[in-house]
Amino acid sequence: MLPAQAADITQEWPTVSQICRVTRSRQRRVKGVWQEQQEAAYLITSLTKDEASPEYLLNLNRKHWGIEIMHRNKDVMLGEDGYTNRLDNAPRNVFSLTGFALKVLRCVSPSPTRAIEHFQDNRSRATQMIAEV
Repeated sequence: MLPAQAADITQEWPTVSQICRVTRSRQRRVKGVWQEQQEAAYLITSLTKDEASPEYLLNLNRKHWGIEIMHRNKDVMLGEDGYTNRLDNAPRNVFSLTGFALKVLRCVSPSPTRAIEHFQDNRSRATQMIAEV
């Protein structure tokens, strides 16, 4: 029996062949104290066990997070995921502007957080810097 059949979800998702559970752990600093947190994520795929072994599915999951890490600064520091305007060229424009903002920040410091702190005291520094380019 396929895992999807065992989970009794084949009526809702007829193409599902495998379900994998991945347990993730991370350390997070809360009020100066490091705490370990765990979460469970479920991977759902139409690939059969002959097409995708557990190791293969885990590798796909890791590659996904590799892409997410590349976009972390845009998402976390600049809030790119929160933008809701989907009309016309707005998504491309936001992507370009946040990329440009990160380039400006990297000119100040390799750490985006420190670069943002540099501009917080005097926001005109950013416009002066752009004007010089």
